[in-house]
Amino acid sequence: MAFAALIAAYQEAEDGAAGLRAMLPMAGRSLLEHQVRRAIEAGASHAVVLVERVPAELSAALDRLKRDGIAVRLARDPMDAADHFHPEEAVLLVADGLVAAPDCFEAMAARTAPTILVVADTPDNTEFERVDASHRWAGLALTTVESVAATAQMLGEWDLQSTLMRRIVQGGADFLPVDGDAGVVVDASEAVLLAEGKDDSRDAGHTMLRRNSVQVESWPERFLYGPIAIRVAPMLLDRRLDAIWLRGFAILLTAAGAAAIWMTWLWTGLILLLLAGPIDAIAGRIDLAQLRDYEGSWELRAVRGFAQATAMLAMGSLAWAETGEAAYPVMAIMAILLLVLARRASVQIRKFPNFESRLMPWLADGNAAIWLIIPFAAAALWYYWPIAVVIYAYITLILQQNIIREGVRNRD
Repeated sequence: MAFAALIAAYQEAEDGAAGLRAMLPMAGRSLLEHQVRRAIEAGASHAVVLVERVPAELSAALDRLKRDGIAVRLARDPMDAADHFHPEEAVLLVADGLVAAPDCFEAMAARTAPTILVVADTPDNTEFERVDASHRWAGLALTTVESVAATAQMLGEWDLQSTLMRRIVQGGADFLPVDGDAGVVVDASEAVLLAEGKDDSRDAGHTMLRRNSVQVESWPERFLYGPIAIRVAPMLLDRRLDAIWLRGFAILLTAAGAAAIWMTWLWTGLILLLLAGPIDAIAGRIDLAQLRDYEGSWELRAVRGFAQATAMLAMGSLAWAETGEAAYPVMAIMAILLLVLARRASVQIRKFPNFESRLMPWLADGNAAIWLIIPFAAAALWYYWPIAVVIYAYITLILQQNIIREGVRNRD
């Protein structure tokens, strides 16, 4: 079902100095950006943000969303908001200050209007608005454009999101519980939250960062970089450090490591190559918390991959110069080509529905290939590293083809 998002962004935060609830800090960005990205990720075609005033930070947040190709518009009053929707699309109302798990957005996107997301009327949920004797509104409601327009016409001085929610309920809406046997998640304690101040939104961002998981991680990312990234990323999020700067620094370190190997500074080059890994992983965690691609844009992946390939070519060239054996640079080139093929196969595997394989973290990629240097460096057998990568990548390709065949068979 086609739908768009209507996001309320006009209520003041509990902490007056924080301004609007929509501008509360959330994973290094604003709560509004998080809400828009969650809605778009769930399938919304575009988002309309209902505001009464447009502070500079809100305008900057919208500009960041638009730079990422997200269709988002401002509406200064309810009638203006209604005019931004197509008559045949459903409207997902997102409450001001709502932080909701992706499961909640996806579950609402799969429903038909009218539907509202609810939590039980318990002492733990008093911040949510009461719907009836046993339910409170959990901040998401699916309705029609006609209902939005009709509510806008009769609003007067009433609050849009509360009035619209009431009209949806009066229209015989289905109740979708957040938790319970028929609910979206098992435990609602961290699934929905109404952030009223900076502490609420910041804590929610940190919780989301801890709970977010990467679909496929190489073993260095899972066992070495991951524990570092989980501890460091929240501190950098609070300082609003953009992940692209960390990715750029990781690329710089990788390139410097390759250059050091060309100049026969082998240990220096190895240390620089190893340091680049956790920095890129921290950037990935920040991007994941901000609902971007964990691995970054394809351009950044290509540049870092080229820098890693240069390091391997440098080792092959150095071995050729020292031994006179042309097999070393040939092996380095073969290792690079096999890693590229393994990367393409990995992307293909991720497209399978409900994909899961215990083998995937142990398969070869750029990070795993770099860490494979260590035993050869310890044994003073540096030049054999590209040969080991060729064997590792070739075995990886064989295993990947088996996984692909199994995935195609399960899909069919």
